[in-house]
Amino acid sequence: MRARFVDAAEAILREEGGHAVSARVVAEKAGLKAQLLFYYFRTMDDLLRAVIRRINERRLERFEQALVSPEPLRALWDLNTDASSAILAIELNALANRREAIRAEIVDGARQFRLIQTEAAKRLLPSSAGSAAGIVMIAASLARMLANETALGLTEGHADAIAIVEQFLARPESNTREEETAPI
Repeated sequence: MRARFVDAAEAILREEGGHAVSARVVAEKAGLKAQLLFYYFRTMDDLLRAVIRRINERRLERFEQALVSPEPLRALWDLNTDASSAILAIELNALANRREAIRAEIVDGARQFRLIQTEAAKRLLPSSAGSAAGIVMIAASLARMLANETALGLTEGHADAIAIVEQFLARPESNTREEETAPI
């Protein structure tokens, strides 16, 4: 039943937005009683934090799949520019502006994920690429902006930015570190 409440809350966030998430609406969507929601979650913030944790778990699974793909940098770029998660991220960020528990959960998850991304970038990028943490920040920011703006219907300049990334990804050395793949 706990998962049904989390499913329902995530669907409402995606379909109607954060303003529509209430105990009554979530319970109705889950096909359960609102009182039962508070048996599984002390507060609505606890429910929303469970939604964020689930989203982070899925993101980490997709990230790990991308890392083992034949072209991990391209797979990571595709993962980060997936517009299907943009609306949900916008809604959760809007809630985070007014709810400290939601903000803290988002920040904590993002920090952990950024560390994982940085470690992967250190292994994947050519040593000449520069700071792995800086590259991760630039790529994540650009990907997020592209996804968010696309969700809003604003796409001016996107093709040019994507072309720059595609040029980098098309370089053979962009998908392997030379010193790690060279025979000893």
